[in-house]
Amino acid sequence: MKLDLTMNDRFNQRFQSVYGGLVPQIARLVPFNDSEVTCILLIYYKYSLQNGPSARRITSSQFVNIVIGFQQLYDMDVVDRIVTLIAGGRKHVTPMEFVNYMTILMSRDMERKMEFAYMVYDKNGMGINREIISSSVERFFAGDDDEILEMRLDMVDFLLLKFDEDQDGYISFEEYRSIVLQQPRLLEFLGPIFPSDETRMVVAYCTAIYSHIPEMATL
Repeated sequence: MKLDLTMNDRFNQRFQSVYGGLVPQIARLVPFNDSEVTCILLIYYKYSLQNGPSARRITSSQFVNIVIGFQQLYDMDVVDRIVTLIAGGRKHVTPMEFVNYMTILMSRDMERKMEFAYMVYDKNGMGINREIISSSVERFFAGDDDEILEMRLDMVDFLLLKFDEDQDGYISFEEYRSIVLQQPRLLEFLGPIFPSDETRMVVAYCTAIYSHIPEMATL
């Protein structure tokens, strides 16, 4: 049986041989069913084929392009952080890591989204400090005249005042979480990380993750 009509028999058989056993294992660990995991791994497999007919993994460079395309995300600092968090700085991305990325992409779980967003912003793993905030705010206000510089400083001061509850110069995860739970729109207060609802639905349709499409999940 052909799983993907865009591939010939040989590649369909090789996919089932290499990844077929992984499907139930991964499906037990993620919020996708077997069919959805199969579809996600088919995408992974097709990217891996670009590295040669016997390749089994995709490269981090390929994954960078996937993140940009799937999320319509063009801030390369954020893209690089996402890739680093998923792949751990290695040159390749494993099938499990790719599926985990898709779970983050599709997630509506605020707790998980807060945890991931904070890790993206916390570049040094020591808390979000003034330097990190300043670097992000620079992208909000383009230019270098005095008025723009003053607006940036005001925004940095405002965000620290808003989030840094103990005023130690660092925004901890607990402080970030406390504010975001009160005001969910501040989830991405230092710039976009997650795809829009529209983009997420397009990805869900294109990857056949039907359980994450509200009108289809109820059928």
